Amino acid sequence: MQHRDEPSSRPPLRPLPGHARAQSSARGKVKGAAAVHRWFLLAEAALERNVEPLNRLNVFPIPDSDTGENMLATIRACRASVEASSTEDLGELFAAAGSRAMSEAYGNSGTLLAVLISGLAEPLHGQQRLTISGFSRALERAKVRSWSALTDPVAGTMLSVLDAVHSEVHHRALRAEEPESRAALEAAMPYVVSRAFLAVQATREQLPVLQRANVVDSGGAGLLVVLIALHSTITGIAMDFAPLQSLPGWQQPPAGHHAADQHAADQGPTDHRAADLQPGDQQPGGQQRTPETGSPAAEPVTETPAPDGSEVMCTVRLDPLGAASLRHQLDDLGDSVIVTPIDANPDEEGTYRWRIHVHTLEEPRTCTTVHAAGPVESYAATALHHSPDNSPDRRPAAQAETTHAPPARDQE
Repeated sequence: MQHRDEPSSRPPLRPLPGHARAQSSARGKVKGAAAVHRWFLLAEAALERNVEPLNRLNVFPIPDSDTGENMLATIRACRASVEASSTEDLGELFAAAGSRAMSEAYGNSGTLLAVLISGLAEPLHGQQRLTISGFSRALERAKVRSWSALTDPVAGTMLSVLDAVHSEVHHRALRAEEPESRAALEAAMPYVVSRAFLAVQATREQLPVLQRANVVDSGGAGLLVVLIALHSTITGIAMDFAPLQSLPGWQQPPAGHHAADQHAADQGPTDHRAADLQPGDQQPGGQQRTPETGSPAAEPVTETPAPDGSEVMCTVRLDPLGAASLRHQLDDLGDSVIVTPIDANPDEEGTYRWRIHVHTLEEPRTCTTVHAAGPVESYAATALHHSPDNSPDRRPAAQAETTHAPPARDQE
């Protein structure tokens, strides 16, 4: 599958008109840890403003209309993590933010965004300011982490937009006369956002399900919104969402029409896992693992599964071999499988916390399999195609916690 986008093969880019204007933000430029905080604050505000169109675009992999809310929850967790930290090290900030976001993440896009943010951390450890060359290295690592988190990564999604963004940043870093200067990073950002916009536009033609619904990928569009916030953080130019209005499916459709409804009508009343099957293929199945007695774990929080199946989100403590084995078993029980480590380092027994996501028609077997694999710190199963409650914290009530954020860090 081709998903790489090399700089040499693309036409010249120009900044989007909305990002070329010298319209100053009221709060001006910030740098270092304050800039990370500002980015998450602006990204939170940007996603709040655009949550409805992002939800409306959501048709892949499941049209459950929650992409905007899931990505917003991830960014809120990142912002809260930064506000609770006193470090000036960018790597430490992104690592902590990504870990917290992953432990609270929901949905494909919410989880992948948390993985992306966590992936930015490693190349930025020891750095107190972001440069175009450092950003390039961070995006390379984020790209590897994000593609490898999914069992079956697909082009035409947030992953393709991430690829395009990394390609553009790498290209700009190579061309910069002074790649360690703030000016080089500022000069690159309009082109980065423009490249992300083109990549989002292209998703409609990359996935047949998006083409049928005449929409772009919701996760990719959400990443574009987050990058618009990053552009504003770095350049001091106010966020401008006007170009998003031209994205297929972004504007409010005629009354009674919804992209997810159109997708469901096209698909018919079929098993969501059969969408990509060809004639003669067999329906995904799998052997049931013998239950084992596990160590004390969080009580599963489940809803009665709808005919469309369930989305399972859980955190399990495993060593890497155990995580690989669990991934293999989950592949037999469902699809949209994400298995990714939350922790950067193992505990004394060599285990990590792993965040797990899967869509399944066999939630009871999935629950048994997960709990047999290792100590489960949290487990939640929710019916697919049921829009979640628009609350800031979508975790089950038994796991919810109250956080009191200290004053904002980006005071100038």
